[in-house]
This record gives sequence, C-alpha cells and structure tokens, in this order.
Amino acid sequence: MSENINETIENKKGLGSSTIYVMIVLALGVFMTAMDAYIFVPALPTIIADLHTSLDWATWTLTIYMLFMTAIMALAGKLSDVFGRKKLYIIGVATFVIGSITASLSWDIYSLIASMGLQGIGAGIVLPSALSSMNDSAPENQRGKTMGILMAMSSIATIVGPNIGGFLIQNFGWRTVFYINIPLGIMAIILAFKFKETYGDQDQHIDYIGSALLVGTIASLLLGIIGLESAPFTDVTVFPLLIAAAVLFVALITYEKRVSEPILDITILKKPKILSLNFAILLSGIGTFMAFTYVPTFAQTVLNLNVQDSGTVLTPLSVAVCITAILGGFLLDKFGSKRMLLLGSPLLIAGLFGLSYYVTDSTGLVICLAIIGVGVGFTWSAFQLLMMSFMPKEEEATGVGILNTFKGVGSTVAPVIGACFLVNATGMGNLSQSFSNLFLFGAVTSIIALVLVIIVILNDKADPTNLGESEVVNGK
Repeated sequence: MSENINETIENKKGLGSSTIYVMIVLALGVFMTAMDAYIFVPALPTIIADLHTSLDWATWTLTIYMLFMTAIMALAGKLSDVFGRKKLYIIGVATFVIGSITASLSWDIYSLIASMGLQGIGAGIVLPSALSSMNDSAPENQRGKTMGILMAMSSIATIVGPNIGGFLIQNFGWRTVFYINIPLGIMAIILAFKFKETYGDQDQHIDYIGSALLVGTIASLLLGIIGLESAPFTDVTVFPLLIAAAVLFVALITYEKRVSEPILDITILKKPKILSLNFAILLSGIGTFMAFTYVPTFAQTVLNLNVQDSGTVLTPLSVAVCITAILGGFLLDKFGSKRMLLLGSPLLIAGLFGLSYYVTDSTGLVICLAIIGVGVGFTWSAFQLLMMSFMPKEEEATGVGILNTFKGVGSTVAPVIGACFLVNATGMGNLSQSFSNLFLFGAVTSIIALVLVIIVILNDKADPTNLGESEVVNGK
C-alpha cells in the first residue's frame, strides 16, 4: 500500500516537473491574458450603446488594461523572484479571473474600466512569472524551443481573439467575452498547483517605495503620452502628467541609488549591454506596433479594402509570427539569441520599408506583413532569453519584468506617434504620404534598435564580468 502511495507521489512530482506539462500550463495563462485585448475589440460599439457611453470612455477600457499591465511587470518580476514563480503565476491568473468576473457584471463604463485595470494587473503578473518559470523548467538545450512556443501564444491570440469575440458578441452579448476567461483561468490555476516551486534569492528585500515610484513614473508618462493623441502638449490635462513623470523618475533614480536591494538595480541596468537591450526592445516595439495599429486603417483608406478585409489583413503577420516564433525557438537552441536577433531585426526593417515605399495592393501588403511577422517571430523570444542570460540567476524574473516594461512602453507610445503623422493629413495624396512617413519612422526606430543590438553583442564580448549567455549550446 505504501509503495503505491509513494509511486503516486513520484508520478505527480514527475508530471509537475515535466517541461511539456509546465509549458502547456504556462502557455494557457499567457494565451488567455494576451487574447483579452483582441477578443474585446469587437465589443466596443456594443458597449457604447449598452452602457450609454462615448467612444473616448469605451477605448479607455483597453488603454487602462495595457497601462496597468505595463506598469506592474517590473514589480511582479521581483516578487516572483522572492516569493516563488509558481505562487506569482497562480496569483496573476487568479487576479485576471476575478477581473473577468467583475467585468462581466459591470453596470456602467466606470466599473468596466476598473475591472479591466484589475485584469491588466493580473496579466502583468502572469508574463514575467511564466517566462522565468519556463526558463527554470526547460533543459538548457531546449529553452529556445519552449520559449518560442510560449511567445507564439501571443500571436495565436491575435488571430483567435477577434474571431471568437465577434462570434460571442453577435450571438450571446458582449459580457460573454469575459466568461471564456473563467474556465480557462481556473484550469490554469488547478494545473499549476502541480508545479515544482522555483525561486530567485528569497532573502531579497522588496523595494516597495521604489516600486511605487516606478509604477507612478510609468503610469504618469503613459497617461500623458496617451493624452497627446487628442490634446496639445500644453493642455492642462497632459502637461502636468508629463512633468509628474519627470519628477517621479528623478525621485526614483535618486532613491534607488540609496537602497541596498532596489526594484531597478541601477548598477546592473546602467551596464551598456543591458541598457542597450532594453532600449532596443522599446524601439523595436514601436516599429512593430506601428504596423499592428495602423495597417488596417491604411488598408481601408489607401488600398480601398472593405472593412471586413481590412479587419483580417493582419492575419499574415500573426500567422508568420506564430510559425517563426516556434521555428525560431528551435533555431535559438542551435545558434543562440544573439544570432537570431541579428537575423530577425533586418527582416523587421525590410518589411517596414516595404510598407513605406512598395505596397500598392493587397498582395504587396501581405508579403510585407509576412516579412515583418518573420522578423518579430525570430526576435521576441531571443530578447527574453538574452535578458535572462545577462541577469544573476536569482533575478531572472526581475530582468524579464523590466524588459517587458520597456516593450510595453514602446507598444503604448507607437499609436500616439502614428497619430501625429496622420492628424493633419487631408486628401488621398497627403494621406498616402502620411502613412508612408509613419511606416518609415517605424523602420528608422527598428534600425536604431538593430544598432543597439550590435552594441549589446560587442559589449557582452568585452565585459570581463560577463554574466554570460547561459545558452552556450551547439551553435555558440
């Protein structure tokens, strides 16, 4: 009898330690949180009518989701290092599920916005804890493959989300887009309990004051930038937010230099290779989300595609990202993250240049979007793995949280910058040129990102304290 019990315990332990099992459960959480924004987009017109609100207030639901998700990531990464990646993943998914329940019960736009903010906090906790858990679970020679599959979930969400959302909204009402998260989330939580817990340095002190300053800085900056879409720089609702962001940032840097265990380790962050890598993903994110955000409008207004076709025009990009994120994961294990960044970044640049200069019909658009998708698929996982390789083992989740905070800032800034190119465009000729300039700007930011990647590689080779790439595998 006791032998059977011991055997059962070993089987459970083996299942919870299985790389494939861990990857599936983590992918479920990443997919669920990534899908939420895309599944919710088709609901905006219905929500405006049902909750008797305006488009401005309705779009704040998505804005607050992205804002809270971006602002919480660095703190979430630190917490998962200290208290355990499994615990934080479960807490993140549970927070997201609670937000989904309250969103489905919203009685006005304000309660819906608050619920989306809660969902954003949950999503911001899930990503860094999931990525670091995956890195802990996977054998060293399979980390690229498993990370690629995990990151591909975001791409699949861009394809599945709008289609599921449109079906649910049309047939069952907008509240049902939140119902789907509840069983998925509960399943992810139950399955995650089988995980083996992993930690960073449990003796670390949580820098709550620094965390509050960081969240305040990011929130003020992004709210100010978002406000620039509809207001001049000197507007009373925008200018104070940007000043507050600057003041909070100075206070953050000053405070972080004085504490022993800061949320932003200035000593590590100011290393040229780490600082360059974070700004590289920020600038690359701007270029990528220029395409994500404005290609459907470009397709309608310049290429004269109908609304339905313009809504599905991003599918080639999403499919390409999904396929190459998985393929890129296998190549990561063979050649290493640096070489994948050097391969993928020029493809992203080429695709954006193509959008700017050579797209005159839907065929050209599909080709350029597929090239962009391949570039993104090859680089997203490579950024994550390279950042983790630069961090001490006990601070990997913190590093992932910081990296994705920079990426989140880039994705939030991109639509605002794009609006600046389009706001004064009048007539088809000017509109076409404005889109060309917009995509060209994205290509230029991606070129700067590639230069920063090259600086990262050169600095890593020259660093005598080289924390190293932990991925010294076949191709390195």
